Amino acid sequence: MSSYDMRVYPDTKIYIFCPDRLVTGGPEALHQLRWYMERLGYEAYIVYAMSGNTVCPPRYEKYAPRAVSWRDVEDSERNIIIANESDTTVLRHYSRLRRCIWFLSWNYSDRRRSKALIVCKNIVKFCIMAVTFGRKKYLYSRFPVFSRKGIVYLCGSEYAREQLQKKGVERAEMFVEPISIDFLKRGQAENLTSEGRSDVVLYNPAKPSRIMQKLLARTDISFRPLKGFTPDQLIDVYRASKLYIDFGAFGGPERIPKESVYNGTCLIVGKRNAAVNDFDIAIPGQFKMENYDDEEAVAAKIKEVLASYDACIGAFSHFREQIAGLEEGFLRSITAIFPRTEK
Repeated sequence: MSSYDMRVYPDTKIYIFCPDRLVTGGPEALHQLRWYMERLGYEAYIVYAMSGNTVCPPRYEKYAPRAVSWRDVEDSERNIIIANESDTTVLRHYSRLRRCIWFLSWNYSDRRRSKALIVCKNIVKFCIMAVTFGRKKYLYSRFPVFSRKGIVYLCGSEYAREQLQKKGVERAEMFVEPISIDFLKRGQAENLTSEGRSDVVLYNPAKPSRIMQKLLARTDISFRPLKGFTPDQLIDVYRASKLYIDFGAFGGPERIPKESVYNGTCLIVGKRNAAVNDFDIAIPGQFKMENYDDEEAVAAKIKEVLASYDACIGAFSHFREQIAGLEEGFLRSITAIFPRTEK
C-alpha cells in the first residue's frame, strides 16, 4: 500500500496527535478535525503527544474528544497518523502508519521576548524527551520533515502551501479548519452599523509586536485586550466593537482576525507572511499596512477606520462570507483527502 494512499477502510483508525495541555488555536483545530471526522463516520482519536494523558483540557470538552495513549496506537498500514508541524518527532515512533503532517502555522510573533520563550520551551521539551527516551535515541529520532517521501502535507493556509513549495514539497493539500463551533452556532453578526459599537480598539495580548508596545503607550486611542473571556463573552465584545488590529507576524490566517470579522469588526493588519496573500486574509489592500512599523501612520489609519466604520464595513463582506463557508469546505476536504472505501 502506498503511503500517499489515504483511503479509509472500514477498520481504519485515524490518530490525530495534539500537544498536551496546551490551549491555543492549533490544538483546537486538531480537536475540531477529530470531531468533524467522527460526524462524517470516521474512527478518529486524539493522542496527546507522547504524554500518555487521555484527559482533554476543559476548553475542548465541547468537541467530545476520544483520546488514547500513544502506547495504544495500532501501528498498522491500515491506519493513519496526523501530526502537526510543531511536533513531528512522534512520526518516528511508528513504522507502518500512513503519515500526514498538518501545517497549522509557520512562524511566530515578532517580539524578541516571545521568541526567547519559544526557545526556552523547546529546550525544556528536549530535556523531557531526552530523559524519557534516552538522549541518543531522541536525537536520532528527530523526523526529517522536508526530506522524506511518502508524506501527505496538509496546509492550514495558503502561506504554508507557498512555504512548503519553496522547500520542494511536491504534494501539499489545502486543509483549512473553520472557526470554533461557538461562533458558528451564533452565526454571523447582523449589526453592521456603528450604532452600538464603540471606538475601543481590540487586540490580542498573546500575540505581541513592537508596534503594539508603542500604540499601547498612546493616550489618544483606547485599546481593549482580548483576554479572559468565555466564547460567548468574546462574541459580545466583538459585536460591540468597530475594529480589531494585528501587527504581529502571521504564521497562518489566525483565528481571532477571522472571529472578529465574522462578528462585524473591521480589521487592520501588517502586510507580511500570511497577511500578504488574498486568501488567508481576504481583505482589501488598504487595510493591510506596508508601513506597519510606522507608529503615526498606523495611528492615523486606526482613527480613520473608527471614524468611517459605516463606510468601511462593506469592504469585509467577502472575507465574512469566506469564513462562513469554511466549515462546509473543511468537510469536503476531509472526504476528498481521506476517501472512504468498503474494500
